[in-house]
Amino acid sequence: MKKRASFYSFILVLLTIILSSCGGGNSGNTNNTFSREAIMAKERPMNNDERNIATRICYAYQSKSKNFRSSGFIGTNFKFALKFTDCQNNISTNQLTAVLNYDSNNELAYVPTNPNEASALFNKKVQTDISGYLSQVCNKIVSNQAISNTIYFSGYAVQGTFLHEDLDAYILQYFQLQSDNSYKINSAEKLKVRTQVDYTNGEILGMDEFYSTQKLCSVKYDKNVNSDFSQSFTSR
Repeated sequence: MKKRASFYSFILVLLTIILSSCGGGNSGNTNNTFSREAIMAKERPMNNDERNIATRICYAYQSKSKNFRSSGFIGTNFKFALKFTDCQNNISTNQLTAVLNYDSNNELAYVPTNPNEASALFNKKVQTDISGYLSQVCNKIVSNQAISNTIYFSGYAVQGTFLHEDLDAYILQYFQLQSDNSYKINSAEKLKVRTQVDYTNGEILGMDEFYSTQKLCSVKYDKNVNSDFSQSFTSR
């Protein structure tokens, strides 16, 4: 499954998450960021607190982009811990090593050293200020433009939230248009990013320390169950 896009253009590619993601589990380990009962928030501009967090993430992503393209990072190994819980509550875990390199579009990517060990949900995309989920958000921040929390596209609405937990983070929730013109939650993603407010020597500024994606299970499973995949950066 490929996830490549920005906050305003990511729908085209990230619809693959909504339409083809599989699996299950309980949402209890996602810090309550995903719920079958979730409803769309009111469409509004990003508030000052969210914009401050987004700004920190964008500048951290800019720093990471420059550093990762240097000889000190390209071709080196990054290690991740993966965890997947399916719709029948089966849990699988794995340790994955990936090499930082360029993909066919000359964009940064984590390339698994052993493809057989990589889950289909493994997020290979390296998020930066110019390539990834927040590329348009970062562009609007630089140009001091207003940023909405909602984007609509072809029967879907995506809402973004910025927050600070143990790290700066952002959540993307995907809502599907229903026959009665309401929107129902379908899936979500969350990323925690190392920014300057939580940085010490030896860490990587702009590193996505944690990524997760959740999706509703089909109706044949418990209505309170959803898929849950996460990848955590462990070392390099």
